[in-house]
Amino acid sequence: MPEFDVVGSCNGLLCLSDSLFNEALYLFNPFTTSYVELPKSIQYPDQEVVFGFGFSERTKEYKVVKIVYYRNGHSSSYKLSRRMIYTQSEVQILTLGSSSWRSLGKVPHQLVRRHSEALVNGRLHWASRPRRFNPARRIISFDLADERFLEVEKPDCGGLSRCNYHLAVLRGCLSAAVYCNYGRLEIWVMKEYNVKESWVKEFNIGSYMPKGLKQHVEQPFKNWKNGSNGRVVRVLCQLKNGEILLEYKNRVLACYDPKQGKFRDLVLQGTPNWFQTVVHVGSLNWIDTPSYI
Repeated sequence: MPEFDVVGSCNGLLCLSDSLFNEALYLFNPFTTSYVELPKSIQYPDQEVVFGFGFSERTKEYKVVKIVYYRNGHSSSYKLSRRMIYTQSEVQILTLGSSSWRSLGKVPHQLVRRHSEALVNGRLHWASRPRRFNPARRIISFDLADERFLEVEKPDCGGLSRCNYHLAVLRGCLSAAVYCNYGRLEIWVMKEYNVKESWVKEFNIGSYMPKGLKQHVEQPFKNWKNGSNGRVVRVLCQLKNGEILLEYKNRVLACYDPKQGKFRDLVLQGTPNWFQTVVHVGSLNWIDTPSYI
């Protein structure tokens, strides 16, 4: 299904968006093959969309968050680093089981145009775009219970003061993978959620060139909206044996052993030449609400 993007994975369920038209949203359990199309939301003729999907333990509700940046009629926009920045925005939210979306008004942040990269402690997380006079990115969370945006504090010094990083979840903790010189990575882990002093630089990963990247593979006619975006390597998760699972340029999976300091390529039969990796734990879960049964 090349036209679908995975908005998020939660409790065995995947939320999918139609990347061709930005209209249809689906909830899908790939283990049971059950799926349902979600209600439509407001569309703007000229827009960019950031999604998030998660579950709140406090309210026992699944929610889809749709952050829309748009230019409507004569509303303003400007270019930054060769990309268009839309000054108009709206936060739309759907509580699963409801028949319609609710508007929460404008979003107070300019977020990187990627789906939420981390669901921790009932909050979705994104990195903000660098600002004109302050290139350091901030970590922005959205509390699914309170429906509020909050900033997650970072350490005052160290790699997280740089602007180039992506978010991940390692062993249930909010983490940030910082891109350093020569293809190296620093992985910072927040050991205790929302405690600034608990950030620790836990892993240093050296540069690596998997064998699969040395082969010339023709890229398919597909616009990977949420792919590598120029990044060579992306941190996916930490496996039970302690290894870090990595994806290189949407083409190769590899594991890094922090104890040995060694890499190994993962070769899986039938893997296509180009792909996007999503961390997902399968289950038999489904949405137990009358409107979706």
